[in-house]
Amino acid sequence: MAAKVTGYFSKGHDGSISGTPAFMSTAARYAFEGRRAYVQSPIDDMESFYWTAVWATLNNTKSLSTSEEEGDWKRWLATSNNDRRAVTQEIDKLASLNKLRRQCSPFLAVMAPMLQKWWELLKRMNIQWQNEWADVEDGPPLPKELLFHKFAYEVVPMYVDLLEGEKARLQAFSQSGVAA
Repeated sequence: MAAKVTGYFSKGHDGSISGTPAFMSTAARYAFEGRRAYVQSPIDDMESFYWTAVWATLNNTKSLSTSEEEGDWKRWLATSNNDRRAVTQEIDKLASLNKLRRQCSPFLAVMAPMLQKWWELLKRMNIQWQNEWADVEDGPPLPKELLFHKFAYEVVPMYVDLLEGEKARLQAFSQSGVAA
């Protein structure tokens, strides 16, 4: 998040959103496209990072081959939230079905299980954020700032744990170029 959190809520927030739509969180993108005010959260930041990782995975120049579907998914990332959601559904299928993984680029095959876990983590954290934000949204600034800090400090270690759990598989691919 580009804004300094301390004092962020006490001086008022106009709800303006910035960023590249293809990499925005789903909620921020809906607000951006509908020209509605929106307060971005640490979960939005992590989801933005997720979309950047999906884009980087699909546009990896070291992949010797990509499927026709992967070409479609690249285009879908830049269009609508519904199309992006379809990309996550296709990645979920890839992560679950070994047969499909053999039909895609090796890098996507190795990244799909991690991306699937990451998306599930984001969905859970977003529900938790929405529930807790509803309790402080109309209140004074300090509880809002504390909630931002709480989620920022929770979501980063969760992501690190996810990476740690995938480390051996990702390193094996990095060294061999073959998805395990």
